[in-house]
Amino acid sequence: MENYRVEVGAKGEIILPIELRELFGLVEEDTLDLCVDSEGKVFVRTAERSVRPLSDFFEDLIVNDLLAKGCSGDCLKNKLLERKLKLSTILDRLSEEGYRAHKNGQAIKCWEAQALTAAGIQKVPNGNYDVMITTRGIHDLAVLRKEELREIPAVFESLEQNPFAFKRLRGPYYETYRVSFRCGTKECRVVYTIFAPENLIVILTVGARKVIYDRLNGIA
Repeated sequence: MENYRVEVGAKGEIILPIELRELFGLVEEDTLDLCVDSEGKVFVRTAERSVRPLSDFFEDLIVNDLLAKGCSGDCLKNKLLERKLKLSTILDRLSEEGYRAHKNGQAIKCWEAQALTAAGIQKVPNGNYDVMITTRGIHDLAVLRKEELREIPAVFESLEQNPFAFKRLRGPYYETYRVSFRCGTKECRVVYTIFAPENLIVILTVGARKVIYDRLNGIA
């Protein structure tokens, strides 16, 4: 059994070591339950999860789904948190799968995607990061319209230069972000994970926000 010593501050606050925060999967504003037994032993468990980084990306879509199913009050609050946690877990899974695909030679450089080359879009990688795309992302590009595909090169070029400049979706397990691009009245997203030690970016999915939301919910 591992032992961790923490210091109690003047107002009773404690700072958990990074090992414990990673063990519990804690992010800012999460809460913990401290349970004390009859012998004075303290047990710690995760309680309410904030999942704040996902809120502005999916919350309205989740709420609309739940309201349509008749959820309200505490039911709505609890189901909203449950859905956010599910989507967070799915994003982590996609990140893991994307990294394995890269290591196993099953991902390609983003500029080599058939949808781009068929549209006459050819670029030479020119940045600090290698932007790779998996089979899932390749399929996502294939269903985009030509006018949407024409916006993609500027996105990929930005990711090659500074992928941290965009909105982070969740933590703490993977550095997963999204970047937006607009085509006419339609706003699309590219969701990607950064593996900084290797200067690697893996594209997880591409498409309109509602389309991405439906895709993630369709993953068991």
